Amino acid sequence: MKKLILVMIICVCVVAGHAWAQAVVVTGKVTSASDGTALPGVTVLERGTTNGATTDNAGNYSLSVPANAVLQFRFVGMVTQEVPVNGRSTINVQLRSDEQQLGEVVVVGYGTQERREVTGATAKVTSEELENLPVVGVDQALQGRAAGVQISQNSGTPGGGISVRVRGSSSISASNQPLYVVDGVPLTTGDYSQLGYGGQSVNAIADLNPNDIESIDILKDASAAAIYGSRAANGVVLITTKRGSSRKTQINLNAYTGFQRMWKEPNFLNADEYSEIMLEAYVNDGYLEPGSTFEDWLDWYYGGVDFTPTKTDWIDEVTRSAPIQNYEISLNGGDPKTRYYLSGSYFDQEGIVIGSRYQRYSTRLNLDHDVNDKLSLGTSIQLSRSDNNRIVSDNTLYGPFANALAASPIFPVYYENGEYTRPNYFYTNPIAEGTENDDETQNMRGIGNLFANYEFVPGLQWQVKGGMDVLNIDERRYTATNYPGSFAIPTEGSATNATTTVTKRLLETTLSFNKLLSEDHNISTVIGASNEQNRIKASFVTGLGFPDERFRFVGSAVRVNAGSNTLVDNGLVSFFGRANYSFKDRYLLGINFRADGSSRFSENNRYGYFPSISVGWRLIEESFMSDINALSELKLRASYGITGNQEIGNDAFRGLVVAGASYIDRPGIALSQIPNPDLKWEETQQLNIGADVGFLSNRVNLALDYYIKKTTDLLFNRPIPTQTGFASYASNIGSVENKGFELALSTINFDGSGGDFNWTSDFNISFNRNKVTELYQGQDIFYGFGGNSLVLREGEPIGTFYGFITDGVYSSIGDIPDSRQAQGAQPGDVNFRDINNDGIITDEDLTIIGDAQPDFVGGFTNVFRYKGFDLNIFLQFSKGNEIANPAHQYQQHLGNDFLDDNMLDLVLNRWRQEGDVTDVPRATVDDPNDNNRSNSSRFIYDGSYLRFKNVMLGYNLASELTQRFSVRSLRVYVQAQNLFTFTDYPGFDPEVNFAGTSNTTLGVDFYTFPQARTITFGINLGL
Repeated sequence: MKKLILVMIICVCVVAGHAWAQAVVVTGKVTSASDGTALPGVTVLERGTTNGATTDNAGNYSLSVPANAVLQFRFVGMVTQEVPVNGRSTINVQLRSDEQQLGEVVVVGYGTQERREVTGATAKVTSEELENLPVVGVDQALQGRAAGVQISQNSGTPGGGISVRVRGSSSISASNQPLYVVDGVPLTTGDYSQLGYGGQSVNAIADLNPNDIESIDILKDASAAAIYGSRAANGVVLITTKRGSSRKTQINLNAYTGFQRMWKEPNFLNADEYSEIMLEAYVNDGYLEPGSTFEDWLDWYYGGVDFTPTKTDWIDEVTRSAPIQNYEISLNGGDPKTRYYLSGSYFDQEGIVIGSRYQRYSTRLNLDHDVNDKLSLGTSIQLSRSDNNRIVSDNTLYGPFANALAASPIFPVYYENGEYTRPNYFYTNPIAEGTENDDETQNMRGIGNLFANYEFVPGLQWQVKGGMDVLNIDERRYTATNYPGSFAIPTEGSATNATTTVTKRLLETTLSFNKLLSEDHNISTVIGASNEQNRIKASFVTGLGFPDERFRFVGSAVRVNAGSNTLVDNGLVSFFGRANYSFKDRYLLGINFRADGSSRFSENNRYGYFPSISVGWRLIEESFMSDINALSELKLRASYGITGNQEIGNDAFRGLVVAGASYIDRPGIALSQIPNPDLKWEETQQLNIGADVGFLSNRVNLALDYYIKKTTDLLFNRPIPTQTGFASYASNIGSVENKGFELALSTINFDGSGGDFNWTSDFNISFNRNKVTELYQGQDIFYGFGGNSLVLREGEPIGTFYGFITDGVYSSIGDIPDSRQAQGAQPGDVNFRDINNDGIITDEDLTIIGDAQPDFVGGFTNVFRYKGFDLNIFLQFSKGNEIANPAHQYQQHLGNDFLDDNMLDLVLNRWRQEGDVTDVPRATVDDPNDNNRSNSSRFIYDGSYLRFKNVMLGYNLASELTQRFSVRSLRVYVQAQNLFTFTDYPGFDPEVNFAGTSNTTLGVDFYTFPQARTITFGINLGL
């Protein structure tokens, strides 16, 4: 009997085992554990085999496997799950986010990659880092947060331009700004203002609401950026906006309000100090007798001007405590087939200088719809309007801020009859400048795309996309009739209206293939083509003579004296592709290619070809690394590629003519530009070697990169003999090199596992060495103030300052060589260094006196969390850069050249008598030694700084309380922008660029609108 039972058991086991080995078709759906959203593209694999499938757009899959198989579910950013089949035919799975991978999905050109598979140099900034910052533009929010990306806020002008340099300056005359791509659509950037922005450019991406952004990925090296070809030499910034998810509608309300003040106010002379120095200068040079009084100087200098001297603080008069506010609402939700994100916002920032203000209204709709398991449709649409009240002549001598610095403190704002005073002989009343004149700009912008995805089979997808970016700029400027013009010339009133419309149209198609061929082999590819058309339409008209101040439009002018219309078209046709291959998840290969055809070049050079290749080795997956438990990631990577720069004028290669020329009083046309059919792209070759290292289960992550970046065929106006009738023509004449090292470190210092305290840190630092390696015939190119205060020279960096070196001030007559006395030098004059040792100071003694390139830049973020509280401290720093401030020749004039500007109080330390040891010269009117020449090291300063860029303290209401109030979440916070700045720079701000985004005037400060210290109070409410 026992034997019979044993035989029966064996038979049952055999039959069961045979049945268990039978194949079963398993179907199911994969969704997100957090919100139930269907997950397309999930890899479903029979463990230990190459048998697998991929979920469709609805998250569904079907796979035939043995009944005893184990299924692996893999998806980027999610924890991999293994599920035994156990004979089941239906298995639904919910994947949860991998907290270590969160933020490690990298957006690359036309796709995404897991961070561990990336072989190029990239940087990522998440929405959490961008939210609630009191800034106009996204680029401002990026400052100091990405290694290798130097971002400078050129001035404090609301809505003003931002300088962004990815791995240094690669061009002299073409743009150095990166390419911005929003949801796959390249943005229109550049300054299209016709009336100028007071020396500053506008912020090209200020129309984007930072809180609509999900992530920003910066492609830094050629392997990552080459797929964007002719526009990628300066890097690529990929902006991904927030999208909807399958869940009940969530409503988020965000608001903050606050105030702004100048973070620093340099000390100028008060009325008594000013009076003393001006009288001293005129007595020293014999214009007034010793013993003269200040009233004597007033009579000598101002003559019949009838006013009572006062004590006016002009800086206080033109600056103010300015409000800033922002209000937003967003809705996020949907069902498994349709998902949406809808937002609206209002931002309002008054400038700290009177007359300036920036307002933005914006709305965004992102919509995704799955028609079926093969076809999905989507759209992203943003509409915005910005109103900018600008001040005339920021960065020049004639704006209200500059005039306030120059205004004599002895003048009142108004004469006794109520008219504006003119508190400086050469300039205007700053209050009148800021309040009587109009300078208004309104931008209307629409950015959008419509796309369709069709999945032929799992892993093979076709996308068609159409996109547009339409920017309309309407500018109006009016100079009032009661506005006291410079040199006391009254104005008859003038008005100018300008309209510019910039339209970008994009049609693009891509075919992508992603396939896990086996456990060892994984390949992903994309090929595509695009057609981009751009059109610029511009017109302006100017009128003079306004009989009534109430009517300020050109139509009310007595006469129209100028006008123009412009129409410019350009286009770009492109073909591109990328292939990535991974073997055993440890050996990585990436290949990119793009061919661009641009109408900006002649048929001789219309097409450019931009390839790249990259490799990676994940040593952490090697068996010989298995015993090193401290390491959780170790990857070596290297790349080489070529990118281009086509950001020049649309017709630079053509021979152009201009109408309106005349000859013997007969109308005609004249040649205005020499053709150069051989003009071609700037080409940037870049080598990158890097490593990614993770320690302690990725609690510590380190990224290291070294690069060599060389740009050749620089686009520049080459000087030619004037006998041709032209001074220069567009040509490819030189090269620039950037070499550098980057380090990015992220740490989880305390993870909260042992209590309620959590602390994370992010640190990055970048070293870049910029050098001009070739110029036409090796000739120096001089430019800047006086025509020679900056130089482009082989072997030197872009932004090199050129001038005279000063060695203090002659203390006594015995210190001055006879040859210098013969040139007019006296005790108390500046000692200019005699470079060529010929005994006299001439232009032969001009030399390099500094440069604007920093030794290193970076940022340091610390986030502390304790229970419901969070504290975020972000520091930004720059070391080794120098700043030239030619405005100081006026602000330290000491009576020079009959100027009556006010001065910085450092002139109180001036030379006054034999034996005085100081570096501030004597008070003099005639100044035969030319102490105040602008191009001297006397006005070159160390621009290094450490800035507490943002400090935020917040509190999240506990869940028990939010439930009591029937809200999903509630957070309140207070934050400070530009809270503290440590610097030796005596100007208003070390973060400055005189000519906006100019490549060659980095580090020049000339009456630049200062930045503000901003304090805001905010609330985030989730419903």
